Amino acid sequence: MAARSGRANDGKAVGIRDVAAAAGVSVATVSRVLNPELGYPIRDETRARVHDAIDRLGYRPNDLARALQQRSTRAIGLVIPDIANPYYPDLVRGSEDVASARGYRVVLCNTDRSAEKTGQYLDTLVSQRVDGIIVAGGGDAAAWSAEVLDRYRMKIVVVGRHDVAYPSVRVDNEAAARAATEHLLGLGHRHIAFIAGPLDSSTVTDRLAGHRAALGERGLDASGALIKEGTFAESSGYDAVAPLLAADPRPTAVIAANDRMAFGALAALTDHGLRVPDDMSLVGFDDTTLAAYTRPALTTVAIPTYEIGATAMSALLDWRDDRSRPADAHIDSHLVVRDSSGPPPS
Repeated sequence: MAARSGRANDGKAVGIRDVAAAAGVSVATVSRVLNPELGYPIRDETRARVHDAIDRLGYRPNDLARALQQRSTRAIGLVIPDIANPYYPDLVRGSEDVASARGYRVVLCNTDRSAEKTGQYLDTLVSQRVDGIIVAGGGDAAAWSAEVLDRYRMKIVVVGRHDVAYPSVRVDNEAAARAATEHLLGLGHRHIAFIAGPLDSSTVTDRLAGHRAALGERGLDASGALIKEGTFAESSGYDAVAPLLAADPRPTAVIAANDRMAFGALAALTDHGLRVPDDMSLVGFDDTTLAAYTRPALTTVAIPTYEIGATAMSALLDWRDDRSRPADAHIDSHLVVRDSSGPPPS
């Protein structure tokens, strides 16, 4: 008897002919048992013999070969830039919930914001004949360029603002940052720092543009020492605080382009002996789970990532089903005011 590893005694992979021989039936009969949707009548006793042979031999059908016959793998690729970023779990969950409800599996790929890894994963997904791909990220110019994506003849939906000719699901990051800045201006702040993420990300450039526009409308300076580039990681938010405290004029409030950098900034402000919001107000972006549980609780712009993921997957699957290209989708954000923002110190 062969082991259940799907290998015959001679070490070769068990194939459909091995199953047919063990069950005493034709290869066509085994194929019909494995594909009941074809509707061929099979006697119960014959079906039982085939399944018994499959169990004894440890046979595993070739999913790719079956997909080539059926023209569908029922699998969708989901490409994200940073699996460690708490922004993405809800996006992945929203995508997976929609896919699962419609009988699809999700193949998750993490690129670390690398153009090379992005291309490698896209090559793999295409070679595995997935039924479509969702590419999420911040519009990183290197990783999500048209040169990377446009060589694939595949239904692709992108999340964020990208310079590619694919349907997109996005939020208005410029308007969202404007709302965060206007909140602080309304509290009386006039010197507001901004800790950005990587400046080759369209998400970051849009948020920075919204911040600058809100300041510019009040005749306030929006450049120079009060703008610091970060990496989206907590450490870059922490490291940005010391030079901001040394700036002239010294800011009375800080906006971080994501919650992770805001958490780092909060730690640094505490280490410098400053109280939030009494000495310095702080605003983040994304409204990740921890934002409500820091002390003080973080004021932040809520980005509905679950809805974004679900919308992207629904658009992609609808596109596959009826073959009409979906329109771009725009998802609303909103400011969640908590305890980390208040009036500037007197």
